[in-house]
Amino acid sequence: MKAYITQENKIHIEKINQQLFRNIDSTASFIKEIGEYILAGNGKLLRPLLFILSCKLLEYEEEDMYFLSTVFEYIHVASLLHDDVLDNAKTRRNKPSVNNKWGNYVAILGGDFFYSRSLRIALRAKNIRFLEKLALATEDMVEGQLMEFLYSNNLSLTKDQYMDIIKKKTASLLSAACECAAIIAKAGKREEEALKNFGLNLGIAFQLIDDLLDYISSEDVFGKPVGKDLREGKVTLPLIYALQKMEEDDKRMIKQLFEEKREHCNEYEYIIKRVVQTDAISRTKKDALSFIKKAKDALGLFDNSPAKDALISLSNYIVQRDY
Repeated sequence: MKAYITQENKIHIEKINQQLFRNIDSTASFIKEIGEYILAGNGKLLRPLLFILSCKLLEYEEEDMYFLSTVFEYIHVASLLHDDVLDNAKTRRNKPSVNNKWGNYVAILGGDFFYSRSLRIALRAKNIRFLEKLALATEDMVEGQLMEFLYSNNLSLTKDQYMDIIKKKTASLLSAACECAAIIAKAGKREEEALKNFGLNLGIAFQLIDDLLDYISSEDVFGKPVGKDLREGKVTLPLIYALQKMEEDDKRMIKQLFEEKREHCNEYEYIIKRVVQTDAISRTKKDALSFIKKAKDALGLFDNSPAKDALISLSNYIVQRDY
């Protein structure tokens, strides 16, 4: 069982899952088949769970919170479907990706369906600010993906530039999940800002841990090939740090690998080993921990409660996980 799934969180996750599968009804049966396939992939459900726990923190107990929580998972799933096409991914969550199983055409349209369905559900909130935050988050996600593409194969990418990418690509949706809970609960500006910052810092830490796991985890545990980012020409923080310590020969090797776009060769294994041999992994982990501290500090505004404890526990899981 995942470390963050307490008995109470298990109840929340069961209710979220019920809504996730219920809300993918469609006159096109194939859409439901695709939806059930990807939703049954052992996803973490962090985004809808963050929304629920943030609602609970603010003592918003309306039953529609489970219905609305699916918005954040559907947007996330849509982005995964599109990402896998862009990256030509073969696996996702320890099984064949949708594009691998049914082709790019199906994966793209499946992603479009999930985006559309999330909007339809969000409209039920009847709250223009809720919709505005979702629109801004999805816009940020697209911008982040484009920035990542533009900086691919670029060994000159700086830490600041990379942080801008992951704030948009990953952290924006986690931040929106927390902030939207404050909007629905009609919380004050201070509470809303605190939850926005909590989600943002949590999201940054989450992506940094993903970055280092791409170098030190295993495919069986991680659910996707290790070293995938490197093979796709993505320069993430561990590589940025490692490049500061690498010899010129190693840098030339990486540059050549990126230029020739060779996906399968022993040189990648060598580069992964060289990254791990530097202090890049420990530095990345240290950065992730600093953002987790910022996230926890943002919760200082709120009184102690089971929901606050659950959010702190979730924060700890983010940096302790191995997948």
